[in-house]
Amino acid sequence: MTIRFNPKGYQPTKKERIEHNFDNFERKVGKALDYLNAGEVTKDQFINEIRVAHGNFKRNQRVIYNSED
Repeated sequence: MTIRFNPKGYQPTKKERIEHNFDNFERKVGKALDYLNAGEVTKDQFINEIRVAHGNFKRNQRVIYNSED
């Protein structure tokens, strides 16, 4: 019996990475919206959270699309 060893481990496909990135963005926006609705953050803090999440999303998308798969 031959045991194959893959030192890199599981590498998600580009499509899976894009889906995960979008799911992560949706989760962060949803969490920020929950905090806003609960009155735990101000409108300005909410807007900042959305900007940060969107900036991270765009940066990650660039990295994913520019990667060589």
